Amino acid sequence: MLLRYLLILAAWAAGITLLQTLPVLPAHGWLAAFFLPAFLALFFVRTRPMAAILFAVALGFTYASLRAESRLAGQLPAALEGQTVTIRGHIADLPQAARYGQRFILATDPATLAGIPARIQVNWYGKPPPLAAGQRWQLQLRLKRPHGTQNPGAFDAESWLLQQDIGATASVRTAEALPADGLDAWLARLRNQIRQYMQNKLGDAPYAGVIIALAIGDQGGIPAQQWQRFANTGVTHLVSISGLHITLLAALAALTVRFFWRRSAWLCARFSAPRAALAAGVCMAIAYSLMAGMTIPTQRTLLMLLVATWGLWRTRVIPASAIWLTALALVLLFDPFATLSPGFWLSFLTVGALLWAGQRTLGTAPRWQGWLTTQWAATLATTPVLLLWFGQLPLYSPLANGFAIPAVSLLVTPLALAGLLDPSGMLLHAAERVFAMTDWLLMHIETWPWANSSLHMPPAWTMLPAATGIAILLAPRGLPGRWLGCCGLIPLFLPAGNPLPAGEFEIRILDVGQGQAVLVRTQQHQLLFDTGPPGSERSILPVLRQNGQTTVDVLVLSHNDKDHTGAAEALLPQFPKARLMHGIPGQHSLLAGRTASRCVAGEHWQWDGVTFRWLWPPADFSKSSDNAGSCVLLVDNGRQRVLIPADIGQTEESALLAQPLPRVDVLLAAHHGSKSSSGADWIAALAPRHVVFSVGYLNRFRHPHPDTQARFAEAGSRAWLTARDGAILIRSGAELDIRGWREQRPRYWYTAISSAPLHDTAP
Repeated sequence: MLLRYLLILAAWAAGITLLQTLPVLPAHGWLAAFFLPAFLALFFVRTRPMAAILFAVALGFTYASLRAESRLAGQLPAALEGQTVTIRGHIADLPQAARYGQRFILATDPATLAGIPARIQVNWYGKPPPLAAGQRWQLQLRLKRPHGTQNPGAFDAESWLLQQDIGATASVRTAEALPADGLDAWLARLRNQIRQYMQNKLGDAPYAGVIIALAIGDQGGIPAQQWQRFANTGVTHLVSISGLHITLLAALAALTVRFFWRRSAWLCARFSAPRAALAAGVCMAIAYSLMAGMTIPTQRTLLMLLVATWGLWRTRVIPASAIWLTALALVLLFDPFATLSPGFWLSFLTVGALLWAGQRTLGTAPRWQGWLTTQWAATLATTPVLLLWFGQLPLYSPLANGFAIPAVSLLVTPLALAGLLDPSGMLLHAAERVFAMTDWLLMHIETWPWANSSLHMPPAWTMLPAATGIAILLAPRGLPGRWLGCCGLIPLFLPAGNPLPAGEFEIRILDVGQGQAVLVRTQQHQLLFDTGPPGSERSILPVLRQNGQTTVDVLVLSHNDKDHTGAAEALLPQFPKARLMHGIPGQHSLLAGRTASRCVAGEHWQWDGVTFRWLWPPADFSKSSDNAGSCVLLVDNGRQRVLIPADIGQTEESALLAQPLPRVDVLLAAHHGSKSSSGADWIAALAPRHVVFSVGYLNRFRHPHPDTQARFAEAGSRAWLTARDGAILIRSGAELDIRGWREQRPRYWYTAISSAPLHDTAP
């Protein structure tokens, strides 16, 4: 009976997960047909037990499909995209500092304009007034549909917006404060007040952001450098309100109430001490989860505690596997989009592995053996997910967690929470100092060899054999051949596919918004041409990891524009051995302490049978502007050619036409397709079969310009846009292969392919 129950819950979760992998949502008729195998199974006695499982899969799939259809219907209509609309609403979460201002979620009033989503992510650029959760505003907003850059292996912002039920993004044009409504976002206002109190008490303490994150789940104050160290040592789960923290606090509340309750005959006569303790633990878990904003880890822990408490309340023992799967099924019932989050899988797989491995140390096993089993199980369970989503494997994670878990869970978190009741602030500072000592140890671990191994991102199909192998490795003692579980892990570490033969190249024109970053790969080498605007390293590094290569041989900074060199400062430390070639001023800070050479027309080199040649600028060139001195690179293997002209204009194009130019297969439109570039003579001479516009979605420069598009169309060039197609993937061979990432890996929540205009059409 228990096995059938578990299989039905697992089938329900599988149906929901399957839906989230589809390129398009199925029609209602297909949803009905999905139940057909279950109906057929009912007619045969031997297959009737299977019918319940098939029904559960179909039900999960259908439920997730209907929820997805409803959520997509709540997104901004295409007709309102780019429009400026006046909207009233309140700030529904804790405002976060952004690169150029602040960002928050606006919950719109129900009586607002038809078609306006209920939740909008708002960017307030510049220096906005002090913002706090619960404030009401009348805002004039420039609206966009949910959109994000799309690159292989990188963060999918559109998936995240779907998970958060955010139907549009917007930027503020004008604003007017409105009287606050006492009922709006009361919980977010409480969290905002707690955050303000902790910021005032902690001041500029180095780990103030961590203490605030442990108390209320707001991670916006943790610096990027600290995040990177936590990731390198495998302790990121500890700097948020995790299930471990909630469980410990609930247990502490339960033990405290039980201790005092049992000493009162009057209380025990009216209510038993064990039940009072259970109620206290549940109340503490609910309160702490609400303070954390009800994230997926807190939902999972709270639901597991509620199921376990229900069983204890009824004096019935519920198997751990039933608690775990019931909590998983309930999380997906409330939020079927949770499967799109790596946090969901990290959370549930870790707990599941700990429960499964715990069977090995039951009885009289020494505590040190239980500790080792716990660390071994947690590391194994998270390895496939970390590789699939991030391409990273912190090798010293078991050691780091061995001292960080007790320090953070038993000392830092209780001190941080107790500090909320301490007007002196001493407890908050004590929590901050304890974490500082913990991080001091993490800093030392981070310097050890291979502390953070970056590997290629394995394909999704490797997760099934990996999960099977982990289950075998963590199986109870006595199961013969447990070592065979290692075979299931082997596919995770196989070399990346699609090796390049000599004489071939692969080019990825990355989707970095309004900017440019181009990765060129040959059989043994890699070149990165420009780095895109600031923040583009979050797209570039995952693409490198997906290829199984974490560095480049040559980094080109074509000219001194932020949309081409903005991420260079963050990337240069990642490529300490890269040769730097550039068209930026010689005194530029990016060149300090590095051996660098200028791009000079005529110079060339060869990698693995592929020739790289600079066509511009000449050695004696005196540039009139940064754009005019852009490096222009030709990649040629003798059969196919790709030209990367950065931001040169028609004047430089005319100068290049004075020399013989080869026809090219792919041309990156100079200066993102502006009106002042890609002249008719230039296009006619190069005769590109394909033209790529590296542009931002609805960018304010209106790139590519309609006149430029028309010139390429007249020449018969097929147009590709990174804002519409995602990263453009080019591979040489007998025939040139070129495709967009959105087309290669379609998802039902993508909006750009069907609806995105080529540029911002609003005045």
